Amino acid sequence: MMTHVPPLKMQVLRDASALRQTIAIVHAVPLMRFGLDEILRTSPSFSKSKVVAFADLSEAEAALAAAVPGDVIVLDTHAWGLLEGPGGAPQLQALKARGITVGLIASAGGDAAKLLSGRGILGLIAPDAELAAVVRLVEDLSAGRPHFPQADQPPGVPSRLSRLSSRQFEILELMTRGLLNKQIAWELGLTEGTVKSHVSAILDKLGCDRRTQAIAAFLQCFGVGRERVAFA
Repeated sequence: MMTHVPPLKMQVLRDASALRQTIAIVHAVPLMRFGLDEILRTSPSFSKSKVVAFADLSEAEAALAAAVPGDVIVLDTHAWGLLEGPGGAPQLQALKARGITVGLIASAGGDAAKLLSGRGILGLIAPDAELAAVVRLVEDLSAGRPHFPQADQPPGVPSRLSRLSSRQFEILELMTRGLLNKQIAWELGLTEGTVKSHVSAILDKLGCDRRTQAIAAFLQCFGVGRERVAFA
């Protein structure tokens, strides 16, 4: 059974684990993986931390299982998509409950924070970010602080995602996985009619005529690869 750790106790656990902190990087691109590993290893902020890097989740499985409060995990979008699973974000939420913070590397705007923070992700950084920004991201994650870019995108469909309610964000994210209204209703414990109403509202707020356009807006904002999406 998952136990809740009070915020004060969580901070004590973070402080106690500072000297044995592990920073795990999971990124499929070798050059990105090497660069992240190198900048964190050579940063004075993490001179006492253990930095490890993996190409995928199967390689990182043992490290994730052994992670302790205060550890940080930085994922690429592919690993994030695999961790989420069809039932929401059980593995990410489990890591969060254990006092482990998770950051995401993705080409996403500030609007992403609204969804990601509710899915177990505490920070976000772009793949083309400066090296110093990577250090700041992990420093914030190590301290349990959120790290998201400002919602400064120009007007357009992606920025309209901020108009959606939390429930509509959930439904749109499930739509990107190819789930039909009936399946979304089952996942969220809603009636099919309620889901239909939310889908209509989503399309209206995003200025879209079809589900596929709304899904494309999600992808454009969150930088998630098309391989995750089965268009319905």
